[in-house]
Amino acid sequence: MRLFFFFLYFLCCATGGKAADTAGIFETLFYYYAYRIELSAFPDQGDRMIAWGCVPATGTVCTFYEFVQAVRDPGTTAIDIDAANTILPPVEDADTTFADMRFVGTYELASLYRDAGRLNHVKLLGTITNRVQEAREQITVDSELLANAKKGLELAQAMRWTENLVKTQASFNERYPGVILYETEEKLDSVTIKVIDWVKTAEVQASRSNSKATALQTRYKKWGSTTPGSEYRHHQNILRAFAINRNVLNAVPSCRA
Repeated sequence: MRLFFFFLYFLCCATGGKAADTAGIFETLFYYYAYRIELSAFPDQGDRMIAWGCVPATGTVCTFYEFVQAVRDPGTTAIDIDAANTILPPVEDADTTFADMRFVGTYELASLYRDAGRLNHVKLLGTITNRVQEAREQITVDSELLANAKKGLELAQAMRWTENLVKTQASFNERYPGVILYETEEKLDSVTIKVIDWVKTAEVQASRSNSKATALQTRYKKWGSTTPGSEYRHHQNILRAFAINRNVLNAVPSCRA
């Protein structure tokens, strides 16, 4: 089984990557648990792809802090805190737990994934998800590791929506002052994603003015499809990527992103 999704917007290729600010720690935790899952199936360093250069000071598994140190952008820092010196970092409330670490998810692609080359953010997510699936085909993966990887993606998706709705609202109000954007949900297989509800947004604004809801909806949708709304579309594509990869991880090991 293979899931296909065609994106209208692709990130520029680069050697580094950055997740949304607060969402970044949850995305990093997904990468960390993907690393742990891969390591359990492919223990030899030469076979590893995720954080392939990470060598633990003791034992055979890098702690979360060691992982971050191995994959972060060299131009950034991550503060060593007790909470990060573990191989089972908590995913729930990670933005609070690891706040003093001051790491927001800026990483070097080549360090995060061997031969990442010119992968963009969306392709990187899919590639790492597929590596987890390869590991699942080799062994029975520890259920806690897999659950934590899934939870990292789920919370990264939720936090990215929350963060970027604020930015989209501000950008939208530059063109349409005072108009409140409302949200709704769409289903992608077993996972939901949030999107702007242009119908409700137009209807509410029409009730406050002399304009027709259909006319307002046309204007607002046009904003979303043109240059001013490009950031919204960009982040929606990433949200869909999160959802698609969550669906893959919920499926049989042979499923690929």
